[in-house]
Amino acid sequence: MASQAHLNHIAYHEQYREDLERDHLGRVVLMHDGEVIAIYNDSGDAYAIGVDKFGLGNFSIKKIGQKPVHLGIFTAALT
Repeated sequence: MASQAHLNHIAYHEQYREDLERDHLGRVVLMHDGEVIAIYNDSGDAYAIGVDKFGLGNFSIKKIGQKPVHLGIFTAALT
């Protein structure tokens, strides 16, 4: 089974990226099971609501329009 981070990353880029970057650039998207749940102005709010609704590790958040940060070997620890 794919992780939430992987599933949501694919869905973001294949289904949602163009519309989100056009309409919500710089905001934060909360995703679960490959679906956009909500858009927030603050990553702290998105994270807190994600934890409350889905539990740790069962959602992902992404700043809309931000390029992924490559952390080398440490990237694996974030997924």
